[in-house]
Amino acid sequence: MTASRNDPLYSRYMQAFSTSTLHTRSCPSCQNGQVCEAGAPIHKAFAAAQDAYLARQSAKRRT
Repeated sequence: MTASRNDPLYSRYMQAFSTSTLHTRSCPSCQNGQVCEAGAPIHKAFAAAQDAYLARQSAKRRT
């Protein structure tokens, strides 16, 4: 089962991942599990998108 790039939930998840990764790469404060004030909402959005996507994938596997 592969995700489609036309899937809005998957697209949000991948965009949030990219944004979070780029921020972490360029922010010395967001290293080793630490989060800066500006990065907190970025990382929170990624975690929420990941949780939603993985929950849906898990639900699909159960059916």
